[in-house]
Amino acid sequence: PAPAPAPGGQPGPGGRAASDEERADRRVVITALVVMVALVLFGVGFGGLFAATNCRQLRPIDIDASTVAPATSGPAAVAAALADAGVDEEQLAAAASLFGPAALMVPVPLGSPLRLGGRPEGLLVTGDGAVLIAPDGQTLAGVTFRRPVTVVGDGSAVFALVVGNVITGQVDALRPLTPGADGFSAGTCVDTSAVGSPLSFLHDARDGTMLGLRTDEDGTDAVLELRDPLQGRAWAPVVELPRAPAGLQGARTSGAIGPDAIVMARRFGRSLTDPTVDDVGSALWAFDRRDGGSRWRLDPVDVRAALPSGLARIENLRLEVAHVDLERALITVAPDVPVDAPLPLPVHGPLGHLSAPDPMTVTLEVALDSGTVLRSIPGAAPVGRDGPTRGRLVAALSAIGLDIDDVFQSDGRTWVLMDRMLVRFG
Repeated sequence: PAPAPAPGGQPGPGGRAASDEERADRRVVITALVVMVALVLFGVGFGGLFAATNCRQLRPIDIDASTVAPATSGPAAVAAALADAGVDEEQLAAAASLFGPAALMVPVPLGSPLRLGGRPEGLLVTGDGAVLIAPDGQTLAGVTFRRPVTVVGDGSAVFALVVGNVITGQVDALRPLTPGADGFSAGTCVDTSAVGSPLSFLHDARDGTMLGLRTDEDGTDAVLELRDPLQGRAWAPVVELPRAPAGLQGARTSGAIGPDAIVMARRFGRSLTDPTVDDVGSALWAFDRRDGGSRWRLDPVDVRAALPSGLARIENLRLEVAHVDLERALITVAPDVPVDAPLPLPVHGPLGHLSAPDPMTVTLEVALDSGTVLRSIPGAAPVGRDGPTRGRLVAALSAIGLDIDDVFQSDGRTWVLMDRMLVRFG
C-alpha cells in the first residue's frame, strides 16, 4: 500500500508526498526566476529610454494654420485688444508716435516665442517652435514639438536644438528647418550627444547658418564648426585651447557670425605653472566666413596690452564677441569668476541672457582685416549681436517702458513681439 502523505503535503512522484523543505525550495526557484525576468525587462526598458537618440525630440509637428486665431486689424481694434491683454495705453501711444499706429495684432501659436527674423514671404518667429507670418498677419506655416526644444537662427534656415545645458551652451541634438509658404521642411538630424560623437556648444546662428564649438568629452580636439542646412558641416578649423573639461570649453568660449568673417574668443588666465605668463593658446581668432581660412590670431599678451592697467592686472579675464560687421569686431573684456565659482550666464548668443556688466568691463574694437586693436571703449559694447538698428529699436521701446521680447523692422513697418502677441506698427 502507498505511504500516507505527510501532514499538509500532496503525494509526489511515485506516490511519495513532497516535504515542506521541497516545497520551500520550489518557491525559491520560482521567485528567483520571476525576479530575474523582471530585472532583465527593466534593464532593457531603462537602457532603451536613456540610450535612445535625442533626435526623437526633434520630430516637428506641423501647425494647422486654419486653427490659429485670426489677426486683429485697425488701430482702434488693436488698441482695444492690447488693452485687454494688459498693455498700458500711454506706452502704446508713445510707441505709435515713434513708429506709426499699431495697425495689426497677430496671436503667435507658440508657447514661448523669443525672436524675430526676416524672410521674403514675411516674418519668422522662433522660440519653442517656428512660425512664418505674412505681412497681412496670416499664419503661413509653423512647426512645434512635443518635448522642450529651442529654435534659433533666421534667414534661409533655422535650427531646432535639444539644449542640454544653457550655461555651457551644450547642444545634444540639432535639426535644420527650412521655412517656406507651403510649410517647414526638416533636414537631417545630428545627435551630438551620442557615444563617440564630439560634443557641441552653440555660439551663434543667423543667415541660415549655425556656429559652435565641437570638442571631445575630455575637452581635447576642439574645432570651430560652421554648419549649413544642406551640407551639414561647412568647415571646422582646429582651435588650440588650454586643457579643460568639455563643458568649461563651451562656457569659456564665444563666437559670432559676421557678413564676411567669423570671430571667436576665449577666456584666458595666468598659467598654473608660471603665474607671470598666461596659459598657452590664442585669445582671439578671425576666420573667413566662406571657407574657414584663418585671417589672424591675437594672443593673451596682445589683449592685455590693449586694456587699461587695472583690468590688465586681473588674473582671469572673460572675453565675449559682442558684434561683427564688415570692418570690425567688438570684444567685451571683463574679470572672470574664479575657477571654483559657479559659471556665469553667457552674455551673448542665442542662449544668452544680457546682464549688468561688471564695472571694469571694457570693449575692444578690432579691425577685421588685420587684427589691430583700434581703440578701447569703457563699458559694455555699444552695438549688440543684431546690429545697431535693432539695438536702437530695443532701446527706444525699453525707454517707453514696454516689456518686449524682440523687435524687427522691415519695409517701413516695425514688428514688436510681446509675450505671445506680435504687433505691427506703421
